Amino acid sequence: MLIERHPILPSGALSPADLRQPSLLRKRLRTSLQHLGRSSLAPDAELVLTELVTNALRYGGDSEIAVRAYQDGSLFVIEVNDGSPGVPTLRKGRAEDEGGRGLPLVDAIAAHWETTPDGTTTRATLQLTDAGARGPAER
Repeated sequence: MLIERHPILPSGALSPADLRQPSLLRKRLRTSLQHLGRSSLAPDAELVLTELVTNALRYGGDSEIAVRAYQDGSLFVIEVNDGSPGVPTLRKGRAEDEGGRGLPLVDAIAAHWETTPDGTTTRATLQLTDAGARGPAER
């Protein structure tokens, strides 16, 4: 999926159009997971997607952001390409900080996360379990 990134407002806040993007993407992701019979993965996958997309909207370099989510064997992969060579940094947010907790959440939930060598894509993988698999009655 491609989403269009709107300029950050002079105050440093995301535009109203950009603020709507994570919610729209979560709905698409939830539908895809239901189709794959992996609805139980939705809460974790939605949180990871939201954090990666929000970072891309806030810090990305391109006007378009590419988002991919797919199953690869026993993993569910979420990739966000923002065109920026800047590599996200895992840091610990202080109690008074408004932000800085996204990547620690991704780090805690994902089986693994990384950026591509050129820094433009952040990829997180979630481990699939049989508990999230579609049962015979759901097929």
